[in-house]
Amino acid sequence: MVSLLIFVPFLAALVIALWQEDDAAFAKRFALGVSGVLTLVALGLYFRYPGQGFAFEERLPWLPSLGAGYHVGLDGIALPFVVLTALLTAVSVLASWRKTDRAFFALLLVLEGALTGVFAALDLLLFFLFFEIVLVPMYFVIAVWGYENARYAAVKFLLYSLFGSVFMLAAILGTAYLASGTLGGLTFDFPKLQKAAPYLATLPAAAWLFWGFALAFLIKLPSFPLHTWLPHAHTQAPTAGSIFLAGLLLKMGGYGLIRFNLGLFPAELKRFSAFLAVLAVISILYGAYVTLAQRDLKRLIANSSVNHMGYVLLGIASMSAIGLHGAVYQMVAHGIITGLMFLMVGLLADRTHTREIGAMRGIYASMPVLGGILWLALLGGLGLPGLAGFLGEYQSLWGAFESGLTRGYVWFAIFGILILVGAMLWTIQRVLLGAKEKDYPDLDPIELAAAAPLVFLAVLLGLVPALLTPWIDGGIQPLLAFVRGIL
Repeated sequence: MVSLLIFVPFLAALVIALWQEDDAAFAKRFALGVSGVLTLVALGLYFRYPGQGFAFEERLPWLPSLGAGYHVGLDGIALPFVVLTALLTAVSVLASWRKTDRAFFALLLVLEGALTGVFAALDLLLFFLFFEIVLVPMYFVIAVWGYENARYAAVKFLLYSLFGSVFMLAAILGTAYLASGTLGGLTFDFPKLQKAAPYLATLPAAAWLFWGFALAFLIKLPSFPLHTWLPHAHTQAPTAGSIFLAGLLLKMGGYGLIRFNLGLFPAELKRFSAFLAVLAVISILYGAYVTLAQRDLKRLIANSSVNHMGYVLLGIASMSAIGLHGAVYQMVAHGIITGLMFLMVGLLADRTHTREIGAMRGIYASMPVLGGILWLALLGGLGLPGLAGFLGEYQSLWGAFESGLTRGYVWFAIFGILILVGAMLWTIQRVLLGAKEKDYPDLDPIELAAAAPLVFLAVLLGLVPALLTPWIDGGIQPLLAFVRGIL
């Protein structure tokens, strides 16, 4: 079933590409059907998860001479992101219903398959392959269907990503080579490499290997000072591209730090936890302050993501159960809420033909459904209790406070929350409130169908965390048991 989630989107994209007629109507209906069915499949796996460790594993030989194999599986950390990938693909197709290029919908499906592969891969070379495949469709989605400076933003996104990937590939090869002596041969299999983690911790090269992985993941997260590609990419990307960027591509960074940096080099993560916490706090404060200065609504939301991902990094740096739990919860919540924000802003820009905050006023009075959903999304972005974003931030900060590694940094992070709350409330005041200046059409049924699952989940996961917390716990606890065995 995991392989179906990975490869069916690739096959569906191929069908769209080879379809004899240039039929965008077929392409978008087919893409919606595939992503909808795969969402149900992913949910089926989610609710069949046994509760702890890896499940649904599949192994096949791939490059036996190199010790690389096709090994995929899902635990409670990866499963929520796999479900989110399928769901956000369906949302992105609906959000792009007016597009007439079938290649666009084919690329969305390629993104879905590659992202699912990233979260499911348990072989480091396989992970790297999917990690790089993600870059190709995302580049074209931004460069071809983006706004006025789309190519500049796409190239910047690609160069930053490739820069980090070079170091990650070197770290993957170095880890496999150095571990081969204790494992009796070369292997890229993640569970096998974990057995060599105590030996790797004793090597002088451990720090270099750790940072080879970390650099690639900090760029993707993104963390200050490696974040500057994000505002450009978000601002220039079409609505579906922004949903994928915010909802899924940023999560590759946090997921990679937990899975590989903590899973293979826990001693090095502990050693550099204070430095990572400093980067996290700077990201939180900087992201909040820069959000206050934005005039472009999409750019405002993009910079708020730097703030939100700072809480993820702080939770990871704490190395505590509640902090790591909060980091995963925050990533899932951010994918839902920020995806919803970009969806509403994209639909708003289609109607008003502007993203300038100064040119907007009275949107709620003019479009009460769109305005009400955007209002809810902005409140979710500031971490309002009762919505999903609050629990992730709260747990990340609580875990950081409980940990002796990061306790002193929590107070600065709290100050960042206050700044972002002010920025979001000010945005609500400027964009949504006031008398309407012009009538615009409100959401149509297709647009409402795109927003509905994200609204539902933003509220549901804020009120019923038990629908997510046991799964995350089932992934975090075995990982922490492994870490305690080394430290």
